[in-house]
Amino acid sequence: MFYPSQEATQSVIAAVDWLAREKGKTFFLVGSDYIYPRTCNKIAKPTVAKAGGKVVGEEYAPLGHTEFSSIINKIKAAKPDCIYSTVVGGSNVAFYKQLRAAGSMVRSRYCCPPLFRKTKSRVSARTMLPATTPAWAISRALTLRRMKSSSRPSKAKYGQDRVIGDPMQVAYNSVYLWKMAVEKAKSFDVDKVIAASGGIELEAPEGTVKIHATNHHVWKKVRVGRARPDGQFDIVWEAPALIEPNPFPKI
Repeated sequence: MFYPSQEATQSVIAAVDWLAREKGKTFFLVGSDYIYPRTCNKIAKPTVAKAGGKVVGEEYAPLGHTEFSSIINKIKAAKPDCIYSTVVGGSNVAFYKQLRAAGSMVRSRYCCPPLFRKTKSRVSARTMLPATTPAWAISRALTLRRMKSSSRPSKAKYGQDRVIGDPMQVAYNSVYLWKMAVEKAKSFDVDKVIAASGGIELEAPEGTVKIHATNHHVWKKVRVGRARPDGQFDIVWEAPALIEPNPFPKI
């Protein structure tokens, strides 16, 4: 098993550190109620504390949930500097529309690692973004200028509004990482390909990725992006080096 996308520590720690450094020390955590958001928040809480911050609220909504008024009222009462959201899927649209409609949250900042990974079009991205506040995201492959050239065949086939998301990009990467491991092993034998895979680097559409020699995740750059009204992003921070995957952190 190989894992070509980001694992939680690569995005969560960078996001929390950046927000605490740039935007404020109090955090409200809100997510969909399943293992990924709960794991992200389990990592986020000690990271907030280490950064000198404080978690002032933590709430979860069932998958597919569309009524967020109760959670938004709790957010408004807590008055956090930062909202760290791991709400996923269709719930994103409802959450962000209702958050925007609440109006009084204009001073909060939003960091939503999975939001744009799950976005299927710039139209839905615009729908989900709070209109009166800057929206912040761990931006992954969607934010990169180099993705424009990589997306041309997709746009030619599926239309100019087609946006390449992270799942599409890492699936593309996986084929080439496997190809490089096969060529290095000079074999299609599974055990030999696995043994040859450690340390393989690929200049992917998102930038350099490298297979970890022991845990089969990939080293990646992490970026923070400010969402624009057109659903694209302006990169405001980039990790100076590839971040090592740490899927089982001691927290």
